[in-house]
Amino acid sequence: MKKLNQDVSYCQYYYPDLLYFTSPDPRKALPLRRYWWLLKRYVWYISVLGPFQFIKRKLSFKFFKKHAYEKKQKVVKDITSNENLNFQPGELVEVRPEKEIFATLDHEGKLKGLRFNREMRKYCGKRFRVYKRLEKILIETTGELRTIKIPTVILEAVFCDGSAHSGCDRSCFCFWRETWLKRVTPKGS
Repeated sequence: MKKLNQDVSYCQYYYPDLLYFTSPDPRKALPLRRYWWLLKRYVWYISVLGPFQFIKRKLSFKFFKKHAYEKKQKVVKDITSNENLNFQPGELVEVRPEKEIFATLDHEGKLKGLRFNREMRKYCGKRFRVYKRLEKILIETTGELRTIKIPTVILEAVFCDGSAHSGCDRSCFCFWRETWLKRVTPKGS
């Protein structure tokens, strides 16, 4: 049995432990699943953006990387100009519509490294309270504790249901960039 360093306090999801005490998925088709997930993601993007906008976005990135990147950065800058909203725990927020969130994403479906997942789409347009600001996370593959530089929050009662990840039961928190949220003023204020 592998001996663990007793001086370090590990998270319950510490990657080396998980590798040692769990079994890998024995199915042979795992490499094909990646292509299946990619296909499902593209179908989702087409359903939100429309086929012409999706093709334009993909082609513009492939053929005109620099120009497309500069144009995209200008659009993202306009949308994210209110990025430092400084949401605090207990504050009421509304998740922006899916199209507005998509306008902030790069060609990989990320905003500054954070992916917008399909499980998050059901929360678009709804109101939630901020549970807490995300300051640090543990990288499970290395056990490294990292500081979050871009304003990111966790919302109350907003969990990943695993529907797009083969029914994963982990119920992870969804991380939200402040750009994807709007401040809601309570009625009567």
